[in-house]
Amino acid sequence: MFPKKEVEFKFDIIIGPSSIIKGDIESEGSIRIDGKVLGDVKSLGNIIVTEEAYINGSLTCINADIYGIAEGNVKTKGKINLYHKASLKGDIICKSFNTEEGATFKGNCFVDPEEEIIIEVDAMISEKNIDTINNNLIDFKKTQANKNRNDKSDGDKPNKENLASNSANNNNNNNNHSNSNNNNNHSNQTKKA
Repeated sequence: MFPKKEVEFKFDIIIGPSSIIKGDIESEGSIRIDGKVLGDVKSLGNIIVTEEAYINGSLTCINADIYGIAEGNVKTKGKINLYHKASLKGDIICKSFNTEEGATFKGNCFVDPEEEIIIEVDAMISEKNIDTINNNLIDFKKTQANKNRNDKSDGDKPNKENLASNSANNNNNNNNHSNSNNNNNHSNQTKKA
């Protein structure tokens, strides 16, 4: 049996039970997987794979708690814990490996408390490139407001295209109005007969 478990309540990413992620995930914080992930997961925090979760890909993190199904290699700086109904198929590298009765593990195991494992994640958002990211973001409200302003200013200037478009719209409206009058007259005649 494991010592009293410290529960981590703060996660950077939570994959919900109805979610399926296809692709790799990297985070500087902890990750909790309740759904399905088809890809590698790297974290500078902990990774928890809950009972209903499934992952097909490698896990790299500080500590891994696996309650569900993981198919792929697991590499941690600290512990890997397999709980009662957990299933792990893949090779592991860690400083400490614990399993509860009922858990299954198929793979090679390398446990060395002295092994120093390095975890790297791409720093997509850092102070150096935050200005570049902000410049590349689009503010749709401003864009829409500018578009509306441009449309109004163009609409104030008469030109051949606007005049032709307005004339065609007016003709269509007149035709539609005539047709509706004819339809009303026809229905009135039908009622009298």
